Order: sequence, then C-alpha cells, then structure tokens
Amino acid sequence: MSSKVFISYRRSDSAGYAGRLMDRLKTELGQDLLFMDVETIPLGSNFEKVLHEEIGKCHVLLALIGPTWCDARHENGKRRLDDAKDFVRMEISAGLQRDIPLIPILLDGAKMPRADQLPNELKGLTSRNGLDVRHASFNEDVARLAHSLKEQLDRGGAQHAKTQVSDPSSRNDGREWFLLGHKRNQQALAWLGGGLIVAAIGAWAANVYLLRPDRTQTSQPSTNVKAGPGGVAIGGNVKGSTITVNPTSSGDSRSR
Repeated sequence: MSSKVFISYRRSDSAGYAGRLMDRLKTELGQDLLFMDVETIPLGSNFEKVLHEEIGKCHVLLALIGPTWCDARHENGKRRLDDAKDFVRMEISAGLQRDIPLIPILLDGAKMPRADQLPNELKGLTSRNGLDVRHASFNEDVARLAHSLKEQLDRGGAQHAKTQVSDPSSRNDGREWFLLGHKRNQQALAWLGGGLIVAAIGAWAANVYLLRPDRTQTSQPSTNVKAGPGGVAIGGNVKGSTITVNPTSSGDSRSR
C-alpha cells in the first residue's frame, strides 16, 4: 500500500479525537500512510501549500465531525464554513471534487449536517456513508475503520499500479533517483563500474600482448628481380632463372 489517508479536523471541535485516532491508526497502517497537519507538516513549511499538495494526492479522506463542527465561528462571529478560505472547507471540497473515498467520522453522537447547513460545494458530504466513533467504544470503532481503510488503500494501490502498466510514461515517477540516492546503492554502482573498467583494461592488454602475432616473424613481401642483359639480379627473393646471358656473335668471351 502506497496511498495516504488524509485526516481533516477542526481544532476547536475535535483536536483530541484527531490525535487519538492518528496514534491508533499508526499501529494499524503505519505512519507513512497517514497525513495530519500538526504531526506531518514540517516546521517552517508553507502550511497552505502543503495542505493543497497532500489533499491532491491522498486516496482516502477522513472528515472528523464533532458536536460544534458545523457551527464553529471566527472571532468576528462569521461561521467558518461560510469562509471560502477555511481550511476544513477547502479540504473536504477538494476530496469531493476528486471523488475519492470520503468518510465522515461522527464523534460522540454528532449528527451528519443537513445539506441546507452546508455551502454548495460541500453538499455532497451528506451522501457519504459515515462511521460513528464514541469514547466508550473507541477501540472497536477504530478497528472497524482500520479494516475498511486497508481495503480502500489496497484498491487504490492496485488501481495506481494498473494505471502505470497501461501508461508507460508514468512507470518511472522518480524511483531511479530515489534508488540512486541511497549510499549503499551508490557504493554498489561504484564497485560495478570499477569492475567493468578493470575487465576492459584486461581485455585490451590480452589483445595487445598475447593474441597479436609476433611482428618479427611476419614474412616480408616477395620481390622478383630479373637481371637485364649482361647483368645479375641482386637483392630480393630470386625465383626461377633470374640470370640471362646474351650469346656473342664471335664466340669470344674475353670481352667480358
């Protein structure tokens, strides 16, 4: 499973439950598969930017809804859900637009908000099947939730793998660089590269000093030399009759 579960909550309404739920799901799913702003966003990071990035790539969203979730207000008295920049509103709106599994978690008897209580972009929340989580039955309720999440994440991971198989351009997604970033892998590649270099040098040396014929034994090209009239051929390889004597008309050979 490589998908993430995004936990959306309102601090003034359900911060305690959110932390408790996060701790329990860590043991069931592993921390790497969970996202909750307080524990997951690094100090100094752009809070809003990280939220947008995480909500854009998560596969399941948990919307924690406590007794005051729907009516929480700013200091000026304006209801938070009516603020287009409210983080909870943006998180749930993004989940609905992406049509990912969105599970309302109704805490300690909280009721699902009615459609007329929500902004238009959040009305789809009322049609999502939720789960009641109560203090008295917390462990049993969260065990049921964890089982459902594992199934959701397995399906999400299988769908992601299917997409990669059908789309070759999406197969790499940076994993080569991830592997190369590990020191152990870098050392292995260095040893492999060194071994290839040594093998190449050995092959070159064997070709030069062992396999090439001795130049001193290489036969020289033959040169046929034929003596001209009255002469003797000198030098080169003499083949056949290379000396020609012209007959004299007087038979006296002393002129030579």
